[in-house]
Amino acid sequence: MADYIELLCSKTFSRQVFPVTILSSLEDPLRSLETLFHLSTENDDHMNISLKAVSKIALLSSGFALAGAGCVADNEPLRPGQDPFGNGDQVAEPGGGAPPPPIVVDPNVATADAPQPAVFAQDQVNPSNLIVSGDSIYWVESARNSVKLKWLHVDGGETFHATGLNSLPFSTAADDAGLYFAASSEQNIVFAPHLGLDAEPLHASVTDPLAIALTEDYAYWTAANGCLFQGAKEGGPAVILGCAPDAATSLALVNGVAYMATTEGALYRAELEEGGAFDKIASDEDFGNGLVADASGVYWVDSANRQVRRYRHTSGVVSVLAGSQFSPIAVAQDRFYLYFSTQGDGAVKRILKAGGAVEVMAEQQDEPGELVVTDEFIYWINEGDGSVMRLLKNYNY
Repeated sequence: MADYIELLCSKTFSRQVFPVTILSSLEDPLRSLETLFHLSTENDDHMNISLKAVSKIALLSSGFALAGAGCVADNEPLRPGQDPFGNGDQVAEPGGGAPPPPIVVDPNVATADAPQPAVFAQDQVNPSNLIVSGDSIYWVESARNSVKLKWLHVDGGETFHATGLNSLPFSTAADDAGLYFAASSEQNIVFAPHLGLDAEPLHASVTDPLAIALTEDYAYWTAANGCLFQGAKEGGPAVILGCAPDAATSLALVNGVAYMATTEGALYRAELEEGGAFDKIASDEDFGNGLVADASGVYWVDSANRQVRRYRHTSGVVSVLAGSQFSPIAVAQDRFYLYFSTQGDGAVKRILKAGGAVEVMAEQQDEPGELVVTDEFIYWINEGDGSVMRLLKNYNY
């Protein structure tokens, strides 16, 4: 195997603007990419883009897929007979079907101190787009030019997968009917019913869709051109609700309002109706991997400044909920808590939305990244070893 490979990335979503050639060591390509990208942009005050965004921009701009254990061209054909995953999952039958009978795993082996995290699914290949819907947890697995939508009953059991996805989606949302994908490379919003193969485009010829979120009747998504779109869940024409000057890579909805974060560190507030207000409410931020919102505020992790931050609706002020964190990456929420992962110290943590001390829920994790929460559990992806983890959340850690 060669010692190095070459990735052609771009500092914007345009395919013509300022390409940067990055040589990434196969031993640690993610860290090499992050280091070299920041070196190449250290004199550019406007390029505070997280590593997650950089890897996805590389995918969109150059046709390369960034894998957790190496980088390979996504248009490189597989060798005859080669299985890009090879982990023995059950293949879903066409048309879907009932979930597998639950085989209850025990993720909460109590110790004298606290419940311990357990491996919920292991040896996954570059898992991403983690989401819980209904009684299943879903994620997307990608290897070379192959992509799989995978799921597992929330109580454990066999892992199933569908092969209906044609490309790695930038983001995913879900409701009771199924999953919605912002398929940037396909220029589509794609819908896949629960536990089935019948993925189909709902909104075609969409220019570089990025972040996606749902209400009862509509799907909303952002695009590389900075615009916010609204489209009916059953498909049909989409309308533009407003546009920011920069690509918006994160989106959260609450109480008829959308909050979108851009690659230039701006936070926008948009009313979910044509002709509604569309305003910039914060700037010079670093939004890490997504944001969440509730009736009180908007929350995100600031990887550059090692913080968990909050914007209050009532005051319009951005404040620090938690500081001095080690490479915070992603954030999720329930009614009372914010949950976040920190890759620098391999931990999953939480803090009350009202403020207080940070509680460490899990330690010694292998590069914890995306996470989601349910009423009982918190799930996250360990990017280092490709595992999906689960832990009881209702405990006084």
